[in-house]
Amino acid sequence: MIKFATPLVGIVLALSACSPAAPTATEETAPAASAISDVVQTKAGAVRGETVTDIGLTAMIYRGIPYAAPPVGDLRWKPPQPAVAWEGERDATEWSDRCPQGQSTMGAGTETSEDCLYLNVVTAAKTADAKQPVMVFFHGGGLTSGASASPTYNHPGLPNKGVVVVTVNSRLGPMGYLAHPAITAEGAGSGNFGTLDLKASLEWIRDNIAAFGGDPANVTIFGESGGGSKVISQMASPLTDGLFHKAIVESGSALATADRSLKLADAEALGVKLAAAVGVTDGADALAQLRAISWEQIQEASAKEEVGFRASPAIDGNVIPKPINEMFKAGEQRKVPLIVGANAGESSLKTSVPEMANMHAKTGTPTFVYNFTHLPVGWKNEQGCVAFHGLELTYVFGAAPLGLSSPTTLFLAGGGGCSNAVPASDDVDLKVASETAQVWAQFAKTGDPSVEGLIDWPQYTEQNNSYLDIGNPLTAKTNIQGSYTAPPAGTQGAM
Repeated sequence: MIKFATPLVGIVLALSACSPAAPTATEETAPAASAISDVVQTKAGAVRGETVTDIGLTAMIYRGIPYAAPPVGDLRWKPPQPAVAWEGERDATEWSDRCPQGQSTMGAGTETSEDCLYLNVVTAAKTADAKQPVMVFFHGGGLTSGASASPTYNHPGLPNKGVVVVTVNSRLGPMGYLAHPAITAEGAGSGNFGTLDLKASLEWIRDNIAAFGGDPANVTIFGESGGGSKVISQMASPLTDGLFHKAIVESGSALATADRSLKLADAEALGVKLAAAVGVTDGADALAQLRAISWEQIQEASAKEEVGFRASPAIDGNVIPKPINEMFKAGEQRKVPLIVGANAGESSLKTSVPEMANMHAKTGTPTFVYNFTHLPVGWKNEQGCVAFHGLELTYVFGAAPLGLSSPTTLFLAGGGGCSNAVPASDDVDLKVASETAQVWAQFAKTGDPSVEGLIDWPQYTEQNNSYLDIGNPLTAKTNIQGSYTAPPAGTQGAM
């Protein structure tokens, strides 16, 4: 169970001179390094966090930091605007609201509102000049659900591998990805406001993360499922140049395939259908009417079968200049070191994982592929159970066994033919979690996930078809397509 310790008292470390003699007029003393405590100063104001502890590991956590203004009223369906500065210390010990969405287990326990553009920072750095690599996590949920408010995502395990972790909320569903002719006429962003939110979070990190011990010149973005799609959208957008330097796509590679293209005109047509479903027809005040309707009504309309709304980045010629698959085929995506993979029971190991890896590796950029195969002992003993969609997150964040009891993990377990009861775990889970987090952190540090004495993870090429089997032990293998293990018949695990 995660425990919250008493906030640390802020201190300032002074560097002592090498000699008791006072420096001469020509000598300079190094500036003191500020210790990271419960209060950190951002450009918009001070935030007060607290310590978080689990399995003997401790880090500072700062929840609910605004990276943009609330996208409400006239700011609904507009690019994110700068957060408003505040005076005094902002309480950063509570989760922010999650963004508008339907009912789901993801992000459950937090309120839902349009005022949701917040992020969380977890750091084990001791001083603000630590310059640790930054790992920015985009949560899953198919671009329609989920939230950054998770003890798994904000666990002290991964930060204790020497990285600063940031977890991000962004607009979802129709609030984040609605296009409409009236929205398009107003300016850039139609169909891509969620994509622009992610960019804004990276700009906040560029401007503020050093105060938390992070290095803004060494940022890795990573995400799972819909979060992987978010990563790909940032790789494809020309607007994110210089904002990140490495990328990890976990079980979310399908957005890079040809059948996931959504043209702006098609997205606008869906927006017109949604508007009609809430009683808004074309007219000079159509957009004003849409902004006056509650988000709950918009959300309900988007779920209607006759509307057919689809949350996906739109090819608008600006945020996303052309079909993402065409960009990857032409080598026009952001050329940063990449890890891409999925879990044993996901059929994307046969399709979109190697397809995306092939396209990226052909640019000459370091590319690494994985299959996560590990199961905790409780599920390993269940006949037919295979590693399912989302299971790796517990281990990536070093959050075993805590993450195995999360409602999302237990909900997804059925997709791998596993029971939805909290599985028994043992020291092997702690070992695999520590090693997986170490490999992810090593990639963030250097762009190469190999760890001396632990694993030599070879770069992927279409010719060598190499990948890392993430189990016990970590093992380098070949033939990623052949590593897929079908879940028991009747499950929903093949993704």
